[in-house]
This record gives sequence, structure tokens and C-alpha cells, in this order.
Amino acid sequence: MKQIHIVGVSPRTGTTLMAEAIKTCFRIDYYTTHEDRLFTRAPGRPDIFLTKNPKDVMIAGPSLKVDPDLYVICMLRDPRDIICSKHKKDPGRYWASLRYWNMYSREAERLQQYPRFLLVRYEDFVSNPDKVQGMLSERIPFLEKKASFSDYHNVASVSDSSDKALSGVRPINPTSVGRWKDHKERIAGQLKLHGSIAGDLIRFGYEEDDQWQSELQGVQPDLSPSHFPEYMTLKKKVSLKLGKYSEAARRIVEQIMGRRIRITHPKKWL
Repeated sequence: MKQIHIVGVSPRTGTTLMAEAIKTCFRIDYYTTHEDRLFTRAPGRPDIFLTKNPKDVMIAGPSLKVDPDLYVICMLRDPRDIICSKHKKDPGRYWASLRYWNMYSREAERLQQYPRFLLVRYEDFVSNPDKVQGMLSERIPFLEKKASFSDYHNVASVSDSSDKALSGVRPINPTSVGRWKDHKERIAGQLKLHGSIAGDLIRFGYEEDDQWQSELQGVQPDLSPSHFPEYMTLKKKVSLKLGKYSEAARRIVEQIMGRRIRITHPKKWL
């Protein structure tokens, strides 16, 4: 069984849209309709299995090293737009803080050493979806195209949870890129709470220098809480990393046995 697992450098990076586009526009034998961990196994023996969970960027490394049938797609997005994004489940608050970016983006950089780890810029995906689809076809050779990403909105049928996350089925377009400029108070507040991201923006190609920060001069920081807690406990940080080596060991055993070992309740592992 080939598995494609979608992760992100934070919540609100486009993982749901990417998952829906892939399962709609490529032949996927089995996919989950909500977020499932890397530990999840499909019922039966499908050829291609699709899952997603943004936080699994923290545990994917060992499994990528030992399992040649695992491909991980990581969604990268301008952190300023990430922290200004909201969700239908809690429309009155911003969804996620910079704490996710500060952890997950570092791990994503380390994972680029693996050839089956694909870092996809959200901005490229929504601006030229067919070009990104072509890149995925080249890097994941067993994918069989059924429709173009640019035609996704005409052929998609999404789950209720995905519909909420996406605010409905719409054409893939870049309308959400750069929205942070309308939320400068939020940006100023997050930088005050979590520190500068100027170096990150340059390193990932979102800015050439730190001149963008001049747009925040005189802006009153918005320090209101996000949907998720602003800071992560030590226990939570540790729990994010637990299980990654046992999962890799499980995949080694699966390679030897020639079949996947399904666990009834994989979410209970962590």
C-alpha cells in the first residue's frame, strides 16, 4: 500500500484543500474524511491511501527514512497569513498563533533531506494549481490523473468537516494571499508575544529584507487569544514527538511482512 500523508507548518496552511484536490483529481483508493494521524491504516488493502494531519510534520522523519511507500506533502504558507486565518468553527477568533510556525517550520526544513518529502507553497498551489499538480505527478509517480486541479470546484464532493474548513467548494485561487495586510494589529500582537519572524520570511522566500515591518509602525498590537492556546505546554511538546520511532519500527515490520498492521484506534496512540 502506498500512503500519501499531508502535513503543514501550522494549522490553516491549506492541508484540507490539498487533500480534497488530490482525492478529487487523482485516483485514490481510500481516504479519510477528517484529520487522521500517520499511525492510521486503511481497512482492506487499497493500493493508494490518503491521510492528513498538519502536526505530523513533527513525527514523519523516521517513517520517511524506513518506508519507501510513504510520501509526505507539507504545506508551507506565509506565517502572517496563517495567523490571520479564521475557521467556521470559531469565526470570532483567529484560529492559530505563531507557536505552531515556530515549531513546525523548523522540522519541515530538516525533513527536506528526504526525497519523498514534498514541500509545497500554498501561494504556488492557489496561484497555479495545475503546475503544482504536474509537480506532484512527477514526484509521486504512481498518481493517476482524473481531472485538473483548476477544474476541482466543478467535480469536487467534500465532507462536512472539509466544507467547514474551506467555507464551501470554490475555485482554487489566490484571493487569500496577502490578507495579513488587513490585520496588522494581529500581526503586531503575535510578534510581541512570540518574537520576530523576519529571518524566517527571508529564508523561505516571502520577503527579501525586513522592510515590511515598517508597515507595523504605530499599530496597536491585538493581544486577544487565538482559538488554540497561545503557548504549548512542555507535556504537549513532548507528546507531539512521542511515537515517531515506534511508528517507524512498525513500518519496518510491515515491509518484512508484506502487509500493513492495522490498529483499531490509532488516535489513542498519542
